[in-house]
Amino acid sequence: MSDDRSLDDEAPVGPDQAGGETGEQPALPEQARTEPGTEVSAGLRERRSTFFRVRSESGSPVDGIAIEPGRRWTQPEADRQIRTFLIRMAGDRRLTHRSDPVELVRENDLMLLFGPEEEEAFARLALRFPDETVAVWATLLSGGDRSEAFGPRSRSDRRDETVIEQALRLGMRKRIASSLLLIALLVGGVMVGRPLLEQDPVDRIDRSLRFSSADEAVDADSDEVGPVSGGPPVAAPALTAVADRPVAILRGDEPLVERIMVRVPDSALPVPRGLLTAAVFEHIGGQVALVGPDGWVDSACIRVSVVTDRLRPLDTVLYEGPDAACPAGLSGRTASVTCLGSAGIVLAIQIPQGEVALIEGGTGWAEAVRFGIESPVSPSGLWETLAIRGTISVEVGTASVAVPRFGGAAGDELTLDLGTGASGRRTATCTLV
Repeated sequence: MSDDRSLDDEAPVGPDQAGGETGEQPALPEQARTEPGTEVSAGLRERRSTFFRVRSESGSPVDGIAIEPGRRWTQPEADRQIRTFLIRMAGDRRLTHRSDPVELVRENDLMLLFGPEEEEAFARLALRFPDETVAVWATLLSGGDRSEAFGPRSRSDRRDETVIEQALRLGMRKRIASSLLLIALLVGGVMVGRPLLEQDPVDRIDRSLRFSSADEAVDADSDEVGPVSGGPPVAAPALTAVADRPVAILRGDEPLVERIMVRVPDSALPVPRGLLTAAVFEHIGGQVALVGPDGWVDSACIRVSVVTDRLRPLDTVLYEGPDAACPAGLSGRTASVTCLGSAGIVLAIQIPQGEVALIEGGTGWAEAVRFGIESPVSPSGLWETLAIRGTISVEVGTASVAVPRFGGAAGDELTLDLGTGASGRRTATCTLV
């Protein structure tokens, strides 16, 4: 009787199988049962066969990783830290190296090594990851369910589905009721506010810095020479302010809010609190006079800005005394000095009259003057920013206040009278330039 089996069905027969009493068909080799397309390389098959043979008797290899607190890493910095973590976790296992840590994990099956200790250590490391990196690794570690990332959910998170469904229904009812109430309020607000919205914009001239002279302001940077009409520089009390607000930010990598110092000793400030007074004048265009202790002008870095009610600068000037050094990168154009003395100085600044069209759109008014003395900042010093500042503005509800005008010619010696303060009469002499 002939054998009908094809040659492809034949397989090697062992001594126990040839002539066995069971009559069972010999098993095919393991390689013959491999589905097409699932074959792996010999190197990967060998690595996987020895993957769990590497043991550590001293616990997880990432237990001792020290993670210092600080700012969040950039994505390349985070990738470097993750690769270091993965290589240390792999121990003595032979790895196929990849620059991308995600590819390194996938190529070497490293997700199998993440146990509770490794997830806890990785979670501490993730505190300094950027948001994109956290999202990627949270999804990888949870197998696609990010709510399980870095450890299983607590029992309180696994509530009964019926309770959750009831809560969702109740929340939906409340949301619908809130939406209806909001729509009713909006309709009522539109009906009431439409007459107001149709009116012309409110004129803010009463709160803007308005010159006392009827003629148009002369450009402070013009070449006009000769005497300027006007009396002595006597400040208006409503347009006078004292520098009493210190601004101190420590140098470091911590968040900005943690580096702001509220209490700063007067000895650290460029001018002690309450000793620097400023007032707004008109001479040839806008002027800001500053009076302080004797000798402060030579060592001062002064910055003055004319701003809108939203603190948008319309003009900013900088003055650096002969013995002073302003911080690098401080914005503002070089100030033109109108009157100079050892305890007082007057700086020219542009104070637009009336409504100003802003380049970013909309309009604004010159409603306040911000002034301050900035301390020089060293890259290796304690402070990132250190200054004493103040603001001159017309208070809401105050009657219209005109900027006072003073006159004189170059070479005249003037007495700046800024009124009386906590430290007594605030006066200083200066010479018109």
